[in-house]
Amino acid sequence: MKKILVATDFSDNSYRALLYIVKLLGREPLDCVILHSFSDKLSTLTSRVDIGKSEKLMDELYDEADAEGEKYIKKVKADDQNKHHAFEMISTSMSLTRAINKLVNDRGIDLVVMGSTGRTAAQDVFLGSNTIQVLSKLRNAPLLIVPKDISFVIPSHIAFATDFKDSFPAMSLEAILRFAKEHQSLVHVLHVGKTADLDDQQHASKERIRKVLQNVSAEFHWLTKKGSVSETLMTYLDDYDIDMLAMVYHRHNVIVQWFREAVVKKIGKKTTIPYLVIPTD
Repeated sequence: MKKILVATDFSDNSYRALLYIVKLLGREPLDCVILHSFSDKLSTLTSRVDIGKSEKLMDELYDEADAEGEKYIKKVKADDQNKHHAFEMISTSMSLTRAINKLVNDRGIDLVVMGSTGRTAAQDVFLGSNTIQVLSKLRNAPLLIVPKDISFVIPSHIAFATDFKDSFPAMSLEAILRFAKEHQSLVHVLHVGKTADLDDQQHASKERIRKVLQNVSAEFHWLTKKGSVSETLMTYLDDYDIDMLAMVYHRHNVIVQWFREAVVKKIGKKTTIPYLVIPTD
């Protein structure tokens, strides 16, 4: 994973997300683009001024972001001190989701990283509005969501929760493979249900996943549903000390339920592990 993009609003959570991925991929060369979008701030401010002042206002926002970015780069280099890690700061007036998708396509980004919340999120909110927007609109790269209260630990156990119904390219699991190989992690493939209940398409998907993971340590686990699917998975994560959870995203699967605010308030605080979200085709 040579090219990553870390989105930042210069909050503490976004900086912890940056440090987390730098440590996670500490031994390999890394090209890291740090992206800051001031689109929302620009929209709010320009609604209060006349058109003639908007260009000046944008210049001021670029200057402000560049100054913050310079301090940000200096700080991460001091904390990282890995000569094989290169950092580049990009500020933009584009919306965050549009800018991320453009950079993913233009730069061949392998992984997008975000903190779970930003500066303005309330204490009881697990995912901020920007993270939710990127989660739902990101294409062609997985998204690693780093919780605000995280402490870095080597991910010895990585869970991949799947219903075996999702369509996604095998290369989408590359992030899981990278992390597992880097840290000799055990990958727990989790399915809530019985193997006897799988249809032919699900069996084919299961074998495809097994083949992709054949060069790392991997186990398949069939979980009996207790309560909701998300509660069943969370219980497993707690019981087996899982260090990272990976899921495939689409609008109708369990990850949507997982990240709904009401559900997250009930069960999301039981863990501070990062979430790796893999987009579908």
